[in-house]
Amino acid sequence: MRVRRFSLARLRDDERGAVLAIVAITLIALLGMLVLTFDLGHGVALKRNMVNAADSGALAAARECGLAHGEDDAEQAADELVAANNDAATVTDVQFDPGPAQCAGAPNPDPAGMNTVTVTVSVPQEYFFAQIFGFDSGTVAATATAEWTGGVANPVPLKLDIGDVEGCTTGTDCYFEFEKDKTGSQRGWLDFPQGWPTDNNDPTRCTSQAGGANELREYIEQMGLPGSIALQAALWDPPPTYVCAAGGVPNTLVQQIVDWLNATAALTPTPIVDFPVVACDGNAPPCYPWSKTGGRDAYPVVDFAGLNIVQAWSGKAAQDNPNCEFVRKSSDVFCIQLKVADPGAPRLHNAVVVRLVG
Repeated sequence: MRVRRFSLARLRDDERGAVLAIVAITLIALLGMLVLTFDLGHGVALKRNMVNAADSGALAAARECGLAHGEDDAEQAADELVAANNDAATVTDVQFDPGPAQCAGAPNPDPAGMNTVTVTVSVPQEYFFAQIFGFDSGTVAATATAEWTGGVANPVPLKLDIGDVEGCTTGTDCYFEFEKDKTGSQRGWLDFPQGWPTDNNDPTRCTSQAGGANELREYIEQMGLPGSIALQAALWDPPPTYVCAAGGVPNTLVQQIVDWLNATAALTPTPIVDFPVVACDGNAPPCYPWSKTGGRDAYPVVDFAGLNIVQAWSGKAAQDNPNCEFVRKSSDVFCIQLKVADPGAPRLHNAVVVRLVG
């Protein structure tokens, strides 16, 4: 019997089975490329979609908070925008900073004035080729943070003294009188939209009187009402810190603002409108006189009061109203009845600024 001698050289040169190994390695590489190309590529597309969904949801929630609609409306708005981007996606978390109360219009305790809402969204991803390696599915998630700022839009060009506003409480009838003082200036009027100093914020330099009554008339026309083509709600950002008392105001302009006040009061439901609140009555600091002839002052604005208008009277009707008291009666006096607004009442002009911050 002939025995074949084992040879290391022969074993080294034997190529049988090499093709099968190369094919196996190649198939593994091809499958890996398919996973990268299909499953991973699909995941990248879903990630981009979720980033857009999170951004949209956060902005929608921030707007609802800026309108003081509350936590539930904010979360619903986020859900709807996320579903509009991808109906398989869900909102997994909504966080309010400093808290949900600010979303309903509560005062912000944060000294920096930051109000933010963070929305986290996710969507399931079913794998196709990755199942070969034991991966059946995964989750793609994204998070976005939006900031909201509630602004003052088209405030009524009438000042309210802080002492009178503080005395106006829920359930009481509050009356505010507007008349000329001895110098002839219209104490109640503020000359918007340029009724505050713009020169280095110097309250002694009220230079906005060039437009006079015409400028004030145009502003009242732009305040508009729902359905009016004159509705041009403009956000004051930042709001004025000082406003200048307007000079002589004709009776026609007085009647124009009274008509606007009564038209707003007749709306259903009665909307909230913003009035500038000042910290003085024009007789002592921190008021700043700006007219060389005296009698006209720059009033420091300390707040904006959101109130409901009940009714307004002008001229003789105002003088005959027992609830309205005037020191110096004249044909251009007028009086307004206001009340503290319900927290859930709509605003006449919604002024909300939202932006992504993360």
